[in-house]
Amino acid sequence: MKKTILMALASTLMCACSNEKKDIDTFIPEEGQVFELSTINEAANGLESRTRPLYSQEAVQEVERVNIHVFQSSGSDYLYKKTYNVPNWSKGSTFMRYTVPDNNKLTAGNYKFLVVGQEASDSYTITTPTIDGTKIEDMIAKVSTPGMESEIFAGTQSVTVSSEGVRVNLQMTRKVAGVLGYFKNVPAQINGTNVKYLRLTVSNADTSVLLINGIGATPTGKTYKIFDADLSNQTVTAEGVYAGNDLSAQGVIKLDKSQLFGKFLLPVGTVTMTLGLYDVDGNTLKTWAVLDGGSPTLNIIANHFYSLGKKVSKTDTTGGGTSDPGDDDSAIDLLKDQSITITIDPAWNTLHNLTIQ
Repeated sequence: MKKTILMALASTLMCACSNEKKDIDTFIPEEGQVFELSTINEAANGLESRTRPLYSQEAVQEVERVNIHVFQSSGSDYLYKKTYNVPNWSKGSTFMRYTVPDNNKLTAGNYKFLVVGQEASDSYTITTPTIDGTKIEDMIAKVSTPGMESEIFAGTQSVTVSSEGVRVNLQMTRKVAGVLGYFKNVPAQINGTNVKYLRLTVSNADTSVLLINGIGATPTGKTYKIFDADLSNQTVTAEGVYAGNDLSAQGVIKLDKSQLFGKFLLPVGTVTMTLGLYDVDGNTLKTWAVLDGGSPTLNIIANHFYSLGKKVSKTDTTGGGTSDPGDDDSAIDLLKDQSITITIDPAWNTLHNLTIQ
């Protein structure tokens, strides 16, 4: 399925009415200071919650709070000056124009701007900057423990402000990664021992990200269970596999006898991932190494999507109802140990072809 990322830039949406009349919405008035803000992907209908679960690789986002942090050149640094709270950003919007009030304009000079977009509520703590004391590189988003991540967007731009007015284009991109696991035919027993847990474990997890560049800033050095599913409350089919987790209340349609899980993950470098089945006491029954392009070592990068199995659309198993069979759901079959490669979708910056062995 081919998807188009629509960037709602004002220059393509508006036109002049005549040679004698300038469009008042795109013209920068004398001494005006205007910020044009955009997110990287088109919003979709039917978004389920503010801190949305990750049930597919669809390009949706739920930004609802946007702040522009201003840093002015001071020697070799850019130091914090003020913050503009952008009002009335609608959830899922991809574009908004913000005009600085006359009584809060910037003086002439060289600036860097950091725009941050967040959901209505989340678990992030954003650095509280101090005037003339905080550098733009100091701005981070932090969670107290791995697993509390939701989506967060940010972007930067360097601009020289003059008395003649300025238009600043700021594009926000995700500063978290997405991880999805889609499995079918999970055995209820291995060698006569009941399977209780299905887990995807990463060797290291981060708790903060540098907003200026999307690099993880505070790795824990500890293993973290990205998915830790207790399967024991599911029925067992006649084939001896678990019936699958029920996500119908969330509007998710998936393959029969399948398990679907998704999480956002802060960037972290040089990690390994392990998929495993475990008994009631947490003893290992079977594990698979997770590979990225054949390598067991991964770098979890902001705005990249890492998928075991393929789930293009949340609401069907045919990639949004298209006739292209290449978009159909493809869950990893844990009875056959098959390796699955995903199809790249441009809505995220990069989708990684994860396989198991």
